[in-house]
Amino acid sequence: MEVLERKNEKRLKMDKSHIAKIFLTFVFFGVLIGGLFYPKVGLFAFVCMIGSVLLSLYKGRYWCYKFCPRGAFLDEFVAKASFNKNIPSVLKSKVAKAFMLTFFVVMMSANALLSWGDLERFGKGVVMLLWVTTLIGIILGILFRARTWCVLCPMGTVSGVVGKKRGTLKIDVQKCVNCKLCNKNCPMEVEVCYFKENGNIESVSCIRCESCAVICPKNAIEIA
Repeated sequence: MEVLERKNEKRLKMDKSHIAKIFLTFVFFGVLIGGLFYPKVGLFAFVCMIGSVLLSLYKGRYWCYKFCPRGAFLDEFVAKASFNKNIPSVLKSKVAKAFMLTFFVVMMSANALLSWGDLERFGKGVVMLLWVTTLIGIILGILFRARTWCVLCPMGTVSGVVGKKRGTLKIDVQKCVNCKLCNKNCPMEVEVCYFKENGNIESVSCIRCESCAVICPKNAIEIA
């Protein structure tokens, strides 16, 4: 009975997050579309960048799951059109993450240099980058899992590295029966069972969504 009540509590939390994600999706498209007419709106992206890193100091990549507008859009809309295929290993590699982070830094630096302090021009560059990466995210999300972009996301990678050991989920080895439903249900394709011996899911890709905890039939996964 206690296990059932805890499961229902977790599902209720996820239902509430559904409403919040729809709101975040509207915010996201407000920035994307509004930025085409008022480029300075694109500077809102820095709220997400700074927020994700600051929160990672306390709870890892929780921002990616709970507060990221693009992540909310991928969860609520792209997921419905996704083929939900496995994410190619090359996209999950450290090389791919490093490439995307380097690309992001180079593009933002070039945008800053070319703008020469002109916030209007700088904001326009940010909006264009948001559009390009969003289109890439949609394509990847349809072809593979909805959150494929999040595996590559530069700010997600930074947050994941900074908060790798913060707010992690814990696996109870005594309860775990190695059914691997957690692995199959993870939107980021984290190999949850790999961390069984360690006890804590210390993955750069873990967004603390608790999908693994909800699906676990033995209630073996909890917040550490």
